[in-house]
Amino acid sequence: FFISIMLTAAEVTESNAFLQKSMDANKKIWATRGADARFAAETKRAAERTTWRQMSGMKLLMHEVGHVGNRPFMIGFGVTALGCMYIQTKFTDEMRANSLYWSTFHADGKKEGGH
Repeated sequence: FFISIMLTAAEVTESNAFLQKSMDANKKIWATRGADARFAAETKRAAERTTWRQMSGMKLLMHEVGHVGNRPFMIGFGVTALGCMYIQTKFTDEMRANSLYWSTFHADGKKEGGH
């Protein structure tokens, strides 16, 4: 009842190539296991790329500006900043003299504080 299967040389070569690829993949997986391998992989990742957690200052700001989800916030921030700049440029010396806040905290103190 035993039927023997005869393989051709091409099938044997193909089978051996498949098994060799599988063994190489397994060796690669086995090399990534264990505490030492995890530490080596983490060190390699930290050296190769910068995540947003490692950024600071202008670099982080530019990274966040580039995100699509932050676009509405950045548009609002830009409109507010431009509006503040416009208002500051229109704030004349006469307006400063009549402003209780400005004359109390920034001018020569002609008016006494209102609090």
